[in-house]
Amino acid sequence: METLLEFSNISKSYSGITVLKDMNMKLSEGEILCLVGENGAGKSTMIKILSGAIAPDHGEISLFGKKYTRLLPRQAIELGVATIYQEIDLVDNLTVADNIFLGEEIKNSLGVVDYKKQEEITEKLLTEINLHKIRPGELLSNLSTAQKQSIQIVKALKHDCKILILDEPTSSLGEEETNALLELVKSLSKKGIGIIYISHYLDEIFRIGTKVLVLKDGNKVSEYQVADTSEEMLIHDMIGRDASSFYQREHFPLGESKLRIEHFNRDTVVKDVSFELTSGEIFGLGGLVGAGRTELVRMIYGCDKNRTGKVLLDGKNITPHSPKDAIKKGIYMISEDRKALGLFLTRSVKENITITYNEQRQIIPLGKESRQVDNAIDSMQIKVHSQNQEVGKLSGGNQQKVIIARCLQEKGRVYIFDEPTKGVDVGAKEEIYRHMLEIAKDGNFVIMVSSSMPELISMSDRIGVMREGELVDIVNSSEATEDMLLKKFIGIE
Repeated sequence: METLLEFSNISKSYSGITVLKDMNMKLSEGEILCLVGENGAGKSTMIKILSGAIAPDHGEISLFGKKYTRLLPRQAIELGVATIYQEIDLVDNLTVADNIFLGEEIKNSLGVVDYKKQEEITEKLLTEINLHKIRPGELLSNLSTAQKQSIQIVKALKHDCKILILDEPTSSLGEEETNALLELVKSLSKKGIGIIYISHYLDEIFRIGTKVLVLKDGNKVSEYQVADTSEEMLIHDMIGRDASSFYQREHFPLGESKLRIEHFNRDTVVKDVSFELTSGEIFGLGGLVGAGRTELVRMIYGCDKNRTGKVLLDGKNITPHSPKDAIKKGIYMISEDRKALGLFLTRSVKENITITYNEQRQIIPLGKESRQVDNAIDSMQIKVHSQNQEVGKLSGGNQQKVIIARCLQEKGRVYIFDEPTKGVDVGAKEEIYRHMLEIAKDGNFVIMVSSSMPELISMSDRIGVMREGELVDIVNSSEATEDMLLKKFIGIE
């Protein structure tokens, strides 16, 4: 078989943190290469480099016999590389044909869109991959999620794609829809298209895969022909890690206060989730990408619409209606996306630390404010030239500590940490862990969402397992292992 793609020693780092190291990989014509690994293993970085979204720091990409040091997005598409992410990137109020040709409309000599021609080509593309039930003139909003995923594939085929990248394509599909999509993927490989398939569902790997590549911490751990491996072997390779990488936390007696999270629902994303915490407890929430963890905590914090859920503190209803209301009620959240949702990047460290504290006051004593910020910087060990330094110029770990410092300016009761150490170095991680423990030790309630199994096991008292929007299990961290958690996340008994 002809080799379509080869990565030679591809590496990528962000702020000194290596996310992909000396990656070597080959994809041949008609092959389905499956990428597996924990969240943060480097899978997304690989496909972003191939699709041209980011440039590698060094290494070489060989694509259809030509060598490149990097690709650009338009260049990758024109060469025949199509990437389909799990989020559907289509417009519901346009027809199927309109979506296929969006931005590349066929026009007649008068410059008017030739809708008939577009529908004829769309019909041909749909027929080629046996999607007879979908009509070119049908509104996209009438289609199922699986059919919309198929339309994204059709759009890729219009560009004569030779390599198709599918990132968690079945994460929001039911069993029947998943089966149909997997059959479509297999039929495309038989046409000679090389496919890179990313999924946390290992059973899918064994149903359609030719070859499987296991990543961990940015490194290629192993590579197998799918016929020569097993789920147990893949899980072992995905989590094989020295116990020294676990953070050793202090444990202390819990209090008597209770926080009850009751009946949170949001369509199919969060399904009737309830659990209870004891004061002083760190409750971890784990699961695969798309399991509903972030959506749940955003509802608890009042960010997203909540119709049924309640937050009860010792029986008293403190359910927030907005983030501002949450802060008034002593509920704070450190968001996963600190740059977009947690910080005013062009404003000073001082303003970012005091923003919520000052918002509730008509008169701000400047001397006291300055001393407060100095104390926060010292306590959190934030590396900064001065209070007035622009927060966007700090490292990721120091930015995260600024947000935590903001949340500690007034006494709260509930602290939600969504991926608290994402993108920070080891030293900053330990500082963040220390402050989380201090918050819990003061008798507060801590909910921590994390994609890192060592972090969940080492920092949590108990771990709630989310899968497809449901809280399917709660395990004591003292009894948890990475192997156990991964099986629960995936749904392997």
